[in-house]
Amino acid sequence: ASVFCFVVYFLEHHPEVKKRLRQELDEVFGNDSTKPITFKELEELHYCDAVIKEVNRHSPVAFMIGRVSSESDNVGGCEWPKGSVFHMYFGSIMKNKNYWTDPEKFDPDRFYKVEESDKDKYLLEKKKLKNTYSMFGGGIRMCPGRKLAIIELKCLIACIYRSYDVDLVDYDAPIKYESGFINSCRELKVKIKPRSF
Repeated sequence: ASVFCFVVYFLEHHPEVKKRLRQELDEVFGNDSTKPITFKELEELHYCDAVIKEVNRHSPVAFMIGRVSSESDNVGGCEWPKGSVFHMYFGSIMKNKNYWTDPEKFDPDRFYKVEESDKDKYLLEKKKLKNTYSMFGGGIRMCPGRKLAIIELKCLIACIYRSYDVDLVDYDAPIKYESGFINSCRELKVKIKPRSF
């Protein structure tokens, strides 16, 4: 729910992204907003996937990952004994200029078919993405529900934005969220009306 709120907030602040997302939805599903969504169609929503990833990069729900070392190791010039607890602050890594092109800019294109692109605009992302982006953890401790979560998000985005126009009640109001173990949206006031084609 929080990720979806963050998606709505960023789409409303970036109308060109929202327009492009809607174009993809219309290309994949056509004008029939009642048409059932199939898994095949969800796999075609590449830009939608990029939007979800970029929203997560800016407002990750889980912004920190903890790990316990299974053996002693040298990290950062220090010797760490077996059983050391490490906390990786991915919220900061995903905004670091050493790993991301224009890290403060909201641009889903950094995830949209970046490997297929012949442009070097997102060269950092091409080189570093595997180790600098986290949405569901990593390694053997990666969230087992990650694929289902992305399917649910794509379905929800498709269902809402195919059929409705969503506007923020107060465009200038910041999103109200609580940051504890995770970032949770507490309030996002929107106006929803049937979509005008």
